Amino acid sequence: MKRAVCIHGHFYQPPRENPWIEEVEVQDSAAPFHDWNERITAECYGPNGAARLKSGEGRIRDIVNNYVHLSFNFGPTLLGWLERQAPEVYRRVLDADARSVQERGHGNALAQAYNHAILPLCNERDLRTQIRWGIGDFRHRFRRDPEGMWLPETAADLRTLQALHEEGIRFTVLSPYQCRRVRTPGGEWLDVVGARFDPTRPYLVRLASGAAFPVFFYDGPIARAVAFGEALGNGDDLLRRLEAGFSEGRKHDEVLTVAVDGETFGHHRKGGDEVVAAAIRKLSQRRDVQLVNLAQALEMFPPVDEAEIFEGSSWSCAHGIERWRSDCGCSTSGQPGWRQHWRAPLRAALDGLRDQLVALYELEAGKLLREPWRARDEFIEVVLDPERRNSSAFVARHALRELDANERVKALQLLEMQRQAMLMYTSCGWFFSEVSGLETVQILKYAARALQLAREGCGADLEAPFKAALERAPSNIPARTDARRVYEQEVQPSIASLDTVAAHYAIAGLVEDFPRRTRIFCHEVQTSFRRREDVGTAALSLARIEVRSLITQEQIDLATCVLHFSGADFRCGVRPYEAERFGRSEDRLFESFNRLSLAQAVREIDREFPGREYTLRDLFLDERREVAGRLLRETMARYESDYLQIYDVNRRLIDFLREIDSPVPRPLQVAADVAVTHEAVEAARRLATGKLDPGLAQGELDALAQLARRLGARIDFEAVRPTFVAAVRGLFEKALAGRREAALQVADLITLAMRLGMHLDLWTMQNTLWGVVRSDTWPHDVEALARLAHALWFDESVLLGRAEAARRTRASA
Repeated sequence: MKRAVCIHGHFYQPPRENPWIEEVEVQDSAAPFHDWNERITAECYGPNGAARLKSGEGRIRDIVNNYVHLSFNFGPTLLGWLERQAPEVYRRVLDADARSVQERGHGNALAQAYNHAILPLCNERDLRTQIRWGIGDFRHRFRRDPEGMWLPETAADLRTLQALHEEGIRFTVLSPYQCRRVRTPGGEWLDVVGARFDPTRPYLVRLASGAAFPVFFYDGPIARAVAFGEALGNGDDLLRRLEAGFSEGRKHDEVLTVAVDGETFGHHRKGGDEVVAAAIRKLSQRRDVQLVNLAQALEMFPPVDEAEIFEGSSWSCAHGIERWRSDCGCSTSGQPGWRQHWRAPLRAALDGLRDQLVALYELEAGKLLREPWRARDEFIEVVLDPERRNSSAFVARHALRELDANERVKALQLLEMQRQAMLMYTSCGWFFSEVSGLETVQILKYAARALQLAREGCGADLEAPFKAALERAPSNIPARTDARRVYEQEVQPSIASLDTVAAHYAIAGLVEDFPRRTRIFCHEVQTSFRRREDVGTAALSLARIEVRSLITQEQIDLATCVLHFSGADFRCGVRPYEAERFGRSEDRLFESFNRLSLAQAVREIDREFPGREYTLRDLFLDERREVAGRLLRETMARYESDYLQIYDVNRRLIDFLREIDSPVPRPLQVAADVAVTHEAVEAARRLATGKLDPGLAQGELDALAQLARRLGARIDFEAVRPTFVAAVRGLFEKALAGRREAALQVADLITLAMRLGMHLDLWTMQNTLWGVVRSDTWPHDVEALARLAHALWFDESVLLGRAEAARRTRASA
């Protein structure tokens, strides 16, 4: 009897991009990382592409790509983010699928419905577009047609499976608890409610069309043990748990499928990537069990038994798909007594908005495009390019006739409106416990962007009825009241226009030296005139700024004026550019400013730039933090100077107090902390810029650590680490480029950091050295390699063996 194992990881994050700039903004809850995508990439997606196999002492003996051995799907929007922000991780995912096609005849990767909407709750058009966009994204990235598709939350009904079948998908994966009954060919139906059936074979689900659609049901108890239990303790634990899924009593070939959230392997379960790698290594050495992917399993174990599923069921809600439309009792991260009465009204509000947008799209796009819904289905080819370089050609190909520039903009606005209308159904918006949660606010932002595009593109103001519908979605937090209040407090302040982009550029440009032509997120910005004058701490700037959206190709020509009093006090006005009026404004504004009449300058700005006033709060979040940080650094530098002076004057007193075992007053203690940290940062800076020899740097930092201990002071290594790491990486690059002493210096500095208690992230350097050794491009002798390998936590004997094997292979070739 044949036996096979398939471990499937569902790798997914909800789209988190600000819909007005198409970038993920800083998320403080993900600290110390910029956002949750970045954090989970560091903890999971990256490590699984370069998983460590370690010795008992914790030293690295091998680095492997888990994706080569796992069956997996990545959410399309997550892959888009990885392509832009973590290209090396992205490449490892694609390479793993290509390798699996070569070695197994079938790829490890499955497609996924585009933005993780619950497909059984979609209308027919959205259901088809979600599937088609998922397929289009997959073809673009993996350069092949998908064989299987992962359903968001494994939510399924016969209509959804029929749609998969008709779109060319060959199979999917479901929870065993979604199976209602099974039968052998020609046999009687058996009730299997509660997963009381054999999951070690694929089944055929009969569709309304008469076709039979293959489904793999994963092993529930084993998947639960992997995700939440003891199975990820170590590689042997996982292997034993997998072995328990087989049974001698089955008397047929068995394929055991285990499916879990991919984030289990490193994010939810720290070290899970290494456990999986260890289990895979041992499994691959056995002859009685074969590690396979799902498409390969479908070929090896053709399904003959039939199954019926529960209509509208999923893997993460005991009540089917109620978690995404009712207060079913399933929730995450809530407080005692919280309810989810908001779910049904929220979906009703979005459904009502969707239907209004459908009618508007059909009416307005029907005047511009031959087949509006076909154009939406194919719009994925434009979306896949962040630069939107082919948007004009796409519109021209689908147009009823030759369109002028304004009509092209309108067509793109309508298509983008539909994209936002699908994004607002991302499942995470209903998954958690509170309507004011991060994920629900995110889908409301997509709704707001769709509303804005409807208003700007067609003059249709649909916001009032939408907000009225949101009033019926109650919050658990009294101050929040309902979803309308959440929308008004958390979403409306985020709504941006091309005017906002111009104001962002104008304000930030007073603090940073922006070029005259630049890119601000998904906008091109060009300045043809800019005048700035400074008087004391105040500054006045007047500019002509042209902004173009890459998404809709809309362009606008604006005049901006910024008055910066001091600190964080900015005032900015924006209006359409008119040449003659602009010249008059320039004369009046700078005349008032140069007379040192700030009050008069403010009045002139109010008169010349009526309407909305922009401040530092109106900058997009990351730039707002950057500008605030620059202003804060100036202030902190002055305070640091004061503390350094206090330390210099009182250092002998601090020494004396420590000698006589007397408490050091808090102000003097803080001054000592600031002083030793300042010296350590300066040493790291000089090291990074080549102004301090690495050997001398070690001496300085060791001496500072001793001084800190003597004074009872604390070096803030969080402040030292970035510059120190930059110095180490710079030397590492020099070592690879041919400088032997740099390799030894890197080893010494890493050892120093460990001695000081300063944690360094060695992951990238470990990966690089491993690749260099495997490719036989190490430029130095064995001693230098051994020293560096030991410092980077390799088992140096293994790495030296790899280097020798690579050298012999190259010599024989």
